Amino acid sequence: MATKHDISAFTIDVEDGINIAMRDHFNVYMPPTDRVVKNTNRLLQLLDENNVKATFFILGQIATHFPELVKDIYKEGHEIGVHGHDHIQLFKFTPEEARLDLEKAKKSIEDITGEVVKGFRAPAFSVMPATDWALDIIAKAGFSYDSSIVPARLGRYGWPGFSSKIQKLALSSGLEIIEAPLPVVKMLWKYVPACGGGYLRMFPYWFSSRALKSILKKSPGIIYMHPYEIDIDKYPDYYYREMGSASLKTRLRLKSIRYNKETVYTKLKKLLQEHSFDRLDNVINSYIEHNDIETNKINLK
Repeated sequence: MATKHDISAFTIDVEDGINIAMRDHFNVYMPPTDRVVKNTNRLLQLLDENNVKATFFILGQIATHFPELVKDIYKEGHEIGVHGHDHIQLFKFTPEEARLDLEKAKKSIEDITGEVVKGFRAPAFSVMPATDWALDIIAKAGFSYDSSIVPARLGRYGWPGFSSKIQKLALSSGLEIIEAPLPVVKMLWKYVPACGGGYLRMFPYWFSSRALKSILKKSPGIIYMHPYEIDIDKYPDYYYREMGSASLKTRLRLKSIRYNKETVYTKLKKLLQEHSFDRLDNVINSYIEHNDIETNKINLK
């Protein structure tokens, strides 16, 4: 019999949308801009107004360039997690490159907070069947849990058929790690992580709220988002200069990412007022305390 849950985790992947877009779409390498600080601080204020503690998965490059931001998040009592160092998807790495990137980010953040980081989320949820080897690297690095798997078939990521419950993974290497997958709901013919990111931006509030209520009937919810999703200010001129010479496909994709952004802050405010949220580590610990947690064996490639 399904157990009803009354709390969800609120998670934020702290990255700068501008420097990542400039690199990934225009091959222009630059440090993160201070817009990530401005927008993260807006989220911190919103969380404080609603007395909510959250989990912030932070890029190592953000910690390196803006250490005071990491300190501010930590001082407010939020959980600090790792999101990789430079937001490179795991499928673009060799296992050794992934290990170095992850360890570099973890050290950068722990040197600032003075506390061991427990949680990891891969850039673009890029733990999938082809990159399951990364779970061993994450466990060896000393993380107690991972939240990188989306149990659905999606464009750039996803692990269809993976259990959507918080679970223990017994890796064929002999190590174990807790996995907190992104919850999904069925929309028409496919499953999607409807409670965060672009889905929260594109769909009306009632859809995301109803989806979260549906998820909570079976397992804790996990909201995810990025600071740039509430950034409605005009992007820098150099961004639009690059856009002008980009392909039509790239221009359409980048314009779609900014579609409906002006609605996101209001939706987040309503979610925080109408639902209960906590840090992901607390949600995981509560789930384990009150449920018989599954153990799934993963035969690493």
